[in-house]
Amino acid sequence: MSAPLTPRRRVAVLAGLGGMLIISMVLGLCIGPDGASLDLEIMPLRAGRVALAAIVGAGLAATGAALQALLRNPLADPYVLGVSGGAAMGGALALSIGAVGLGLGLHVSAALGALAATALLAWFLARDRGRSSTRGETALLVGVTVNAFSWALVAVVRAALPADRTQILSVWLVGSVGYPETRDLMVAAVVTALGIGALVAVAGDLSLLRAGEDEAARLGVNLKRARLLAYGGASALVGVAVSTSGVIGFIGLIAPHAVRLLVGRDDRLVVPAAAVFGGVCLVLFDAAAR
Repeated sequence: MSAPLTPRRRVAVLAGLGGMLIISMVLGLCIGPDGASLDLEIMPLRAGRVALAAIVGAGLAATGAALQALLRNPLADPYVLGVSGGAAMGGALALSIGAVGLGLGLHVSAALGALAATALLAWFLARDRGRSSTRGETALLVGVTVNAFSWALVAVVRAALPADRTQILSVWLVGSVGYPETRDLMVAAVVTALGIGALVAVAGDLSLLRAGEDEAARLGVNLKRARLLAYGGASALVGVAVSTSGVIGFIGLIAPHAVRLLVGRDDRLVVPAAAVFGGVCLVLFDAAAR
């Protein structure tokens, strides 16, 4: 049994994780391809990269925590459910027609692709609502199908593009934290803050949904609002994460489960804590890779 969730405990957990995030970001600032260094000339570049890693990790982890609670499926995460694949497909299609470069237009197209994949998932789950025992299998099946279709379309786009755009697309799809432009970093920060805010706002409803939709409705949960905020926030977060850093598939699955081992299953704490811990993980993984 986990300790009861009190305001003091919530603040203590988030403060502890916030301290871990600050330490990890300081380490990230001090680590480069040649090891530890404190070259002040390249610190601004490193600061942008570290900030982007924290933003993307937070968005993916919060999305994973929310989707796992909403779908009552421990394997749910943006990559497994095809949301990341949909975002990659949206960005690849936009690049293929030359409508956007690697900028604001890519954020929008990736977010639309993620929203389309999420809407498809929600539609299939709505059709399966009367058979709650199969909802987990339905979500995974839809995710596998959307992923297969998305990556097949991306492969077609890559084969049809000229060499210069093929290189841009290939580097983007690998999934890595780079050195963002200030505008892209600001867009990612604002969208991620709003998306996580939406998921935190609905986190209490997500906890009640674990008992089943009928029971949650009897307890006063507005199911339509909960789904709208959860799916909408998840789409925005995944769209901006994929558009800035490509497809990163493990943070959204690992971070929420690690947090639940520490703080229990109350999503009012799990969602924000997973966001902070996801930022810690991706900052440290990126520093280790460099």
